[in-house]
Amino acid sequence: MKDLNDWKEISKKYYRYVIAANVCYEIIVHTWYWDTDILTARASLFIAGDWRGGLPSSGSFFERELLLSEQPLFECLEEAIRDKQKYEDAEKVTYATILRKELN
Repeated sequence: MKDLNDWKEISKKYYRYVIAANVCYEIIVHTWYWDTDILTARASLFIAGDWRGGLPSSGSFFERELLLSEQPLFECLEEAIRDKQKYEDAEKVTYATILRKELN
């Protein structure tokens, strides 16, 4: 994930990294001068996915959320790693909570 080669280029300088079923990070390059390292290109990072609401009335929906706007591409990669770690940490806490409730 920290290497741009791990990301799939979907279209011209539009990259995607899948993290779960129907959820991915997206990096869109705004400006890249070809005589410079692409990691210094101006880019934005998003998380996009199909989400299910917690209540039956809230339904399912698609959302693309901006996580980092118009920063060097290397910073977008770093932010994606940090954001994914927060997600994984939250999942561990949720799973541990469920296990504790089942054991009691």
